[in-house]
Amino acid sequence: MLLFLICILIMTILALSLFIFPVLKMTKDTPNFKRIKIAYIWSILILFAVIIPAFYTKQKFSFIPDAPLAQRDKVEMEKDPELMAKIRRYERYLEKTPDDAVVWEQYAEILRDSKLYDKAVNAYRNAIRWGITADITNWHALAETIIRANNGRITAEAQKALDNVLRYRPNDPKAIYFLGLARLQNKDPQQAMALWRHLERILSSQDPWLIIIHERIKELQDRTKIDPATVLPYEPVIIN
Repeated sequence: MLLFLICILIMTILALSLFIFPVLKMTKDTPNFKRIKIAYIWSILILFAVIIPAFYTKQKFSFIPDAPLAQRDKVEMEKDPELMAKIRRYERYLEKTPDDAVVWEQYAEILRDSKLYDKAVNAYRNAIRWGITADITNWHALAETIIRANNGRITAEAQKALDNVLRYRPNDPKAIYFLGLARLQNKDPQQAMALWRHLERILSSQDPWLIIIHERIKELQDRTKIDPATVLPYEPVIIN
């Protein structure tokens, strides 16, 4: 909006300098006075009745700041009253029964599917808090939801959740894959390669994760020129 107002101000100044000042110096005896006066009136009319509205119509969306992703998702979700009513029912229930881990998990899944990632993360935390700590399902879900909330960035909390997956299921391929990706995001391709080489060594030939790991190792080799054969496999160590 500020840009729009500045443009109006500039155009007004230009109009004054181009038309009003010369006209003020004229008298009716000035040659072509009538034509100049008509041209002046039409120029002002076109400027404020056509050019400025057209400019505003073309540019108005750029004056409005983009709504945050979570806010846009919320707006979209609120178009579905049935879904909103379901979420409200979960919230009312959990206000009265905050220690129901199963319902927290169900609530978290709905929120994640609705792309309300921040609220889903908190719901998964509660599902873990009130549920079975050794159940890796919610640790996985927590990590993946945090990653989605951060546009693919594997944060410290997501890494901690993945560590907890490995605490209860050592050599979980999904957890190790994402931990390798986290090392890559932290500009440590050597460590990422070592973790993925470990997976390459322990996975069976029928495991679908093996295809993904082979692809990632090949991509990393092409990008960094690191020879996988020179990298020793590294098994992640979780300190209790």
